[in-house]
Parts: sequence; structure tokens; C-alpha cells
Amino acid sequence: MFDRACVLGLCSVLVCPAAGADEGWTRLGSGLEHRREAHGWSTYELVRVDLRRFRLVAADARREGRARASLPALLAEAGGVAAINGTFFDADDRPLGLLVSDGRQLNPLKRISWWAVLGVYEEGGTRRADVQLTADFLAQPPERRAALRFGLQVGPRTVADGAPLKLKVQTADRSAVCLRGPEELVLVATHGAGVESNALAAWMAGPLGCSAGLMLDGGPSTALRVSGEPPIDVAGGADVANALVVVPLR
Repeated sequence: MFDRACVLGLCSVLVCPAAGADEGWTRLGSGLEHRREAHGWSTYELVRVDLRRFRLVAADARREGRARASLPALLAEAGGVAAINGTFFDADDRPLGLLVSDGRQLNPLKRISWWAVLGVYEEGGTRRADVQLTADFLAQPPERRAALRFGLQVGPRTVADGAPLKLKVQTADRSAVCLRGPEELVLVATHGAGVESNALAAWMAGPLGCSAGLMLDGGPSTALRVSGEPPIDVAGGADVANALVVVPLR
């Protein structure tokens, strides 16, 4: 079980230089680790998740009288230990893109070619994650689609097959997810100075060692939180429509 008090005080003040993919991590509990890196005036907060010990939940903010919510509220409501902001949303605060949680669709797929789906599939008692472009996700056979337990659609991808992708040059606070194999997920949130999109992609493919990477909604939506005393917190500048929440397996 996740130890909410485990060394979080140390993590909250530790600033690490850029490290190799398996260096500099601080254990927060079984299957959960944190690392903080300084990149110039930007700080990167990383949370590494073992998907053999945790499941992913899409926490939807929509309920009577509410279209968006703070990340800490969504984390608490889902009973998770860590969370990061999720999909884009429109001017009316409606989420954009596929959301699937515990095998149930909460929001429909958008047929946008450069968006992709972070999916977790359960087959034969094993959970495995991947990132697929919208067209590839739609081309899956029905039995594969039926095995989808978690899905979140956003974009663009930053890394594919271990290589950085060429992106539009933009600088902002960033939130992203990285797969380092089908059973290892890394949450990434930056704060301080903005981060250029291609620099983020190169770092994710290089030092972080991502086989696949995907940007989440960034800018003022960028937020990350890990429970503890004190919590690890990237507060963000706005409430969000949904979040990716990491929940311990029971």
C-alpha cells in the first residue's frame, strides 16, 4: 500500500539536476516514485507509476452545478494518490476527446488525426498501456476495444517508437505522460519558465527514456498533485474538466 508520509518532506525541497532515466528517483511507496529536475528557469516534476500496482482513473469534474474542479478535489474524490490534469475543454467547459474509466465511456472520441489515445487494456489479468493515434485506435478489432479499461485522448504526441516528433514551436507550462514500456507510466508537469515543445519531446525521448509520449492540456491547465504531508504540488492557474488519477490496486 502507498505510504502517504514516506519521504515526501524531502521530495518537496529536493531539486535534482537532469538525471538518467533510472537515476535520482525518490521512493514514495511501493510502485510510486518522484523526481524533480531543474532545467534552466524551469522545474520538471516527475512521478513514476508501476501499472502492476496502480490503476488509472479518469476523474470527470462534471456534476450538478459544476463543470470544472481543482485537481486536489478530483484526486480526493477518486481516492487516488497522484493526479495530473487531463484533456482539452471548450469555451463552455465541456471536455474534448475520449474519456474511459473502469471500462465505461465518459466522453466520446474526437476524430482529430493528430490527437492520440493513452489507453490501458486488461487482457488475461494483465494491464498494459499504449499510445495510439486516433486512426490506429479506431482500427483496432472489437475484442481489443472491449479490453480498454482506461482511455484519455489529447495531443500532440511527443515521442513515438522512442524518437522525438517534430512539433509546432510553442513555449508554455507543460503537462505530459510518458510510457517507458507497457507497464511503466511517468507523469510530467513543468512550472517556472515555459518549456518549448520540441525541447520537451527531445528530453522525453532522450534522458527520460520514453518509448511513447503524449502532451496533455498545458498552459494554465498544467497541474499535478501527489498526496502526502506536505503534498507534491504544481498548482496550475485554472480548474480543469477532468484528470488522470493514479489509484492503488486493492
